[in-house]
Amino acid sequence: MPRYYLHQRKGIFYAELVNNEGKRLTAKSTGKTTKDAALLVVAKWLDEGFSKKGIKKSVETVMGLSEILKAIKKNDLDENDAMKIVETLRKKELINFTVTKKGSGSKLFIDFLTEFWDWKSSPYVKEKLAHGKTIHKQHVYENERRVRIFYTKFFEGRTLESITWKDLKAFSIFLSEKREKPEGYQGIFAEYLSAGYKNKIILCGKTALKWAYENEIIETNPAARKINFSGKTKKRRVLTPKEAEIVFNEKNWKDKRCYIACLLAVTTGMRSGEVLALRKSDIDLNKDSFICRSSYNAIDGLKGTKTDEERIIPLLPEVKAMLLELLEANPHKDNPDPFIFFGLLADKPLDRKVLLISLKTACGTAKIEPCVFHSLRHYYAARLSDVRSSDQIMRVTGHSSKDVFDDYADHVIEENVDDMRDAAAGVFAKIIPFKKAV
Repeated sequence: MPRYYLHQRKGIFYAELVNNEGKRLTAKSTGKTTKDAALLVVAKWLDEGFSKKGIKKSVETVMGLSEILKAIKKNDLDENDAMKIVETLRKKELINFTVTKKGSGSKLFIDFLTEFWDWKSSPYVKEKLAHGKTIHKQHVYENERRVRIFYTKFFEGRTLESITWKDLKAFSIFLSEKREKPEGYQGIFAEYLSAGYKNKIILCGKTALKWAYENEIIETNPAARKINFSGKTKKRRVLTPKEAEIVFNEKNWKDKRCYIACLLAVTTGMRSGEVLALRKSDIDLNKDSFICRSSYNAIDGLKGTKTDEERIIPLLPEVKAMLLELLEANPHKDNPDPFIFFGLLADKPLDRKVLLISLKTACGTAKIEPCVFHSLRHYYAARLSDVRSSDQIMRVTGHSSKDVFDDYADHVIEENVDDMRDAAAGVFAKIIPFKKAV
């Protein structure tokens, strides 16, 4: 069946388009005097529709929208046919979102993210574990929490397949806006999220979208383009040598476990989780060193270190003696391998919150601005940088990146001016003789 009829009136070619039922529509002037030029106009009408007095006519005017819909309903379309129709509409910019074949991509985006970051049901987690790769429960839990707090309201009602890069960009702007403190909220609250935390929130979604694309759930990866926030990270406060001398006066500490734990951290550069994971089997009575094998958090329990690598840590004899003394006082010492920094239960060490509160209290008692536990690790790196190379220190602290280590050691620049002028070794000796630790 012909799609059009062409005839000439007074030198001008007119076209009569034919609808799906074979009915001729009203003739329309092409405005052309040659047949070839008229055919080009007709071809454009068939593809795009036509305009009258500057107003574009829809497909309904040219072919009859109701007739097109009838044709679709009469025929059994498969997924490929449907995709061709949608792709044509998308190319003509009549729709502006990605559409995929019916399947997992039609799931609500929030439902997909919630399952993706659920430790028990996540196919992503199962895949990681099956391939022998490391993924921790705490990491998964933190991302599930980010989905719940930040993604849920913004992407409400949206399907996975409908998410575009523009949506992610709009979300990034949303994250940069000032936030209102929830009514009755008692925890630490920031009106504006830090650049680092916003990057973590975005990465939570980008990781899920990339996985969906690689597993052919969606046809394109809207997260392939970069969306990164930049900004200076607020550096943790680090004690000066004089402050450390005052804070680590045992009289400022009510809990001996916390005092020894912080002393161990400041003299070895260990992370809080690594300190809490320390057990009887880790201490060698014949050596002033031990192997750091594990870390601990309340969600994962005992797990590998942050880099998943064991490392030998020098142990000052004085600190070692305190650890053995604490082990002897452990109410769970008859257990096969008790934690040195024991808690109420035999299978769990001291609560990290107790440790942090104790450090804050000790600083307050010493009338010094409080620092966080990780600042003790900074302190160790800064002080040791005076007398040892960064490579030597990194082997002890377990830093995988020299850039990160240099950021820690940067604290030494201002602090050391006065310390080194009056003989730094003497100042350090008042706190802990660091030279024994290397």
